[in-house]
Amino acid sequence: MDSASRNFIEQMGIIAQRSGSPRISGRISGLLILRGEPVALQEIADTLQVSKASVSTNARLLRDRGMLRLTTVPGERQDYYELVPNPFQSMLDLLSKEMQQAAEDIQQSLSLFDDSQPDARERVAGVQKFYQGSAIFLNDIAQKLADQPIDRPDRGESQ
Repeated sequence: MDSASRNFIEQMGIIAQRSGSPRISGRISGLLILRGEPVALQEIADTLQVSKASVSTNARLLRDRGMLRLTTVPGERQDYYELVPNPFQSMLDLLSKEMQQAAEDIQQSLSLFDDSQPDARERVAGVQKFYQGSAIFLNDIAQKLADQPIDRPDRGESQ
């Protein structure tokens, strides 16, 4: 594997870790982005020099987050993983749904407060508004990603 690929894979791991996910999950994503095709579980483990169990655990995590899917290759008995089409849009869709569910749960709690607790009720309403607004925002971004390619900003680099 060339140094640019290794660097990208490691950067994806660091990005994942910064956001609270296991580093290996980011490294798996990075490898699958580079490969662009299904990769066997054992090959992922060998390439990243980690245990097959760690790859399996983190691939399931990424699958649950809507980024990967388990697939097969005709004639092969191994498990293969690949990125779903538009994996980042899928992740935003999932986050939007989680935020919407949180907003609904908090709305239900909010309805239990009576008029004797106006300050607490107002603070809880603020939390509900945050989750509701976040759900809408993330859904809007996901839809924009689905509808059109992202414009690449000109960074003003001269040649």
